[in-house]
Amino acid sequence: MNKKALVLSIVVVALLQLSMVSAAGWHVQNTLNGTANYEKVSQNVESLNWAGYVASSNMSNPSPVVTSVAGSWIVQNVTGSGNKATYSSQWIGIGGFFSGDSSLIQTGTESDYNGGGSASYSAWWELLPAAETTITNMTVVPGNVMQAHIFIVPGTSALWNIYLNDTTNGESFHNQVTYSSSMLSAEWIEERPTVNGHLSTLADFGTAYFGQDFTGITGTGYATINGTTGPIASFSWESITMVTYSSILAQPGALSSDGSSFTVTYVASSHGSKKVK
Repeated sequence: MNKKALVLSIVVVALLQLSMVSAAGWHVQNTLNGTANYEKVSQNVESLNWAGYVASSNMSNPSPVVTSVAGSWIVQNVTGSGNKATYSSQWIGIGGFFSGDSSLIQTGTESDYNGGGSASYSAWWELLPAAETTITNMTVVPGNVMQAHIFIVPGTSALWNIYLNDTTNGESFHNQVTYSSSMLSAEWIEERPTVNGHLSTLADFGTAYFGQDFTGITGTGYATINGTTGPIASFSWESITMVTYSSILAQPGALSSDGSSFTVTYVASSHGSKKVK
């Protein structure tokens, strides 16, 4: 599997008849690279493959000052029927959101329905444009609480720490990498990946839970931007709704009262009928 951050998609703009405001990277399985486009709606944007929240120094004119992102989530249980495979991923990352930003450093978990009544779960990390690396020493189980933290080593310009911990069973992963990040954005995301060159059908994950208010892990749903550490709502931010050309696939809920936590609700598969309003 691999992932690819954005390039502008003229086709999406033409089909949706939208003006391109910002674009994001996406989690790609198996073979191909992809792009995503967004339409800004108040403090919300719409994406073909992401749902969740993004924060930066300024959503209209971001500066390269994002040095840390911390998140937590409950591993979602995915369901399905028949033999059709469906896919989903939960992760945090830095970079990859704004138009022209091809960098993205991220870590998260995958929850896929394999068809025939079975599902599979895994953990991974990635530095675009390199392929995803599966974390083989972690056993991901639905309902487990994951904690993730990505941050630059103080005093350096390109040395990053990536941490992913399964706080339920005590398994943990750490890697220190050299990476040239845009440092423009922090993300907390539910995603449908690209499989074999095509956007997959989103797995039915029910409701996904992100942040300290749901996991009990203090300081998650937080970022450090321009030297200030705080929850999502303390920065310039936008929510992201996952859509097709005519349907809503996944909808983020409002931020919690402390600005750190939110849900993402599954609405429909990629063949759903709910219209974008």
